Amino acid sequence: MCKGQFSSGNTPIDDNKTVRVEFDYEKGTLVFFLDNVQQSILVQGIKERVRFMIFMNTANSSCIIRSFKKLIAPTSVHLTNEKALQW
Repeated sequence: MCKGQFSSGNTPIDDNKTVRVEFDYEKGTLVFFLDNVQQSILVQGIKERVRFMIFMNTANSSCIIRSFKKLIAPTSVHLTNEKALQW
């Protein structure tokens, strides 16, 4: 969901999965990866500061943030089935 706009296409996140989010400040894009597989729905048009928030939908759930890194170059690629939600 992005600003109230829902779009299906990304793989649902199950227990014990690794989620990676890649924000490209230059392009203003936010790309999601699930277990190192790039997801088809991305967010673009981000021109402001970004805060990352985690929402846990189930009681007694937990989340471990392993790292924040500044990448030299993006690891995401354009997918043939990608769909961009406008920020």
